[in-house]
Amino acid sequence: MKRIALLCCLLFAYIITYAQSSSLNRGGPTTSKYYTELPYEMVNGKMFVQVEIKGKLHKFLFDTGAPVAVSPKLLAELHLAEVHKGSFTDVNGTTIQGSAVQLDSIKLGDVIFTGIPAITLFPDWYNCFNIDGVIGSNILRRSAVKLVSDKHIIIITDQPDKLALNKKHSVPLITNTKDNQQSDPQIEILLNGKVKLTLGFDTGDNAFLRFSDDLMQQLAKYKSYDVVAKGFGATSIGEIGLQANADKYLLKIPFINIGSARFDNLVTQTNKGGIPGIGTKLLDYGDITLDFINGKFYFDAKNEANAPDNKQWPFQPTFADGKLIVGVVWQKGLDKVKPGEQVIAIDDKDLSQLTLCQLMDGGPILGDKQTAVVTLKATDGQERKLKIDKE
Repeated sequence: MKRIALLCCLLFAYIITYAQSSSLNRGGPTTSKYYTELPYEMVNGKMFVQVEIKGKLHKFLFDTGAPVAVSPKLLAELHLAEVHKGSFTDVNGTTIQGSAVQLDSIKLGDVIFTGIPAITLFPDWYNCFNIDGVIGSNILRRSAVKLVSDKHIIIITDQPDKLALNKKHSVPLITNTKDNQQSDPQIEILLNGKVKLTLGFDTGDNAFLRFSDDLMQQLAKYKSYDVVAKGFGATSIGEIGLQANADKYLLKIPFINIGSARFDNLVTQTNKGGIPGIGTKLLDYGDITLDFINGKFYFDAKNEANAPDNKQWPFQPTFADGKLIVGVVWQKGLDKVKPGEQVIAIDDKDLSQLTLCQLMDGGPILGDKQTAVVTLKATDGQERKLKIDKE
């Protein structure tokens, strides 16, 4: 549910946290000793599954960073009654009021779950996915869930011993914090071999690593990163729209460890007021298991040593007011572009009429390009071409 950074990739980062005395951690599977394999479709780093409700199949987003949710259409179709109201926090730290209903029965693979609370908060841009709801962390909290990246399968079971798990690849999985009303999975990673950091694992975000300004400031005393660039602007879209323009930073972390796997020279950008986390980009490097039953997170890496691409473009677009615009400008682009300018073409591809849904369906705008010519329209209507390089 998530954030957007639109140039080399398309990211959504719409985190929901639930604050209410009535927990969403209710209901569960109707049987024990269950094991099911649920195929998923991966589109631009988003995971989609087919679930069954009252004998009918529905397309849902699979999002561990959110609770179960239903669309207005499904709400009306099932005649679901509101059971309570609460407040929710999106990725930009914005608090939103919403309500929750109860799904009497929902089937994932061969397993039936009953009495599952579902929120009704459903951003308009979810319609671009043609989904009827979200499978979130509260329905998974009594299971071990394995994401098999090569086969695009989600295994859901109450028998973790069937998953051939290796303790050397595990880190703590934390869901029992005081304010965690949806079993949002938090995992421990290690920065530079010395600083333990707890972050959410969020399959609703297709980034690798998500940082906030607050986390950057907390880690400053440990000298855990280098600031490689400073920028200004906005890229993150939450429930109420584009965040306000703010200072942003590109950080380079010498290395992090997730279990026995190591990632060198990782680059991430900060988001003012955001919620830190790790997204589905991690699946490019191996399989993931969330053992909610025993409080363990397993990352079975294809290679123990990894070096992600950390090259950056001089600016990052976002989508606002029905058009693709310059969002954040980094230092090396400050004399070339300004936040708010419209991106109307990349090389020979016209983007002037591009819609948000087309962006989500079309994949990375720049693909594997290392250089491109961007056509920009300034706020006064003047157009110009600009050659940019990924550095």
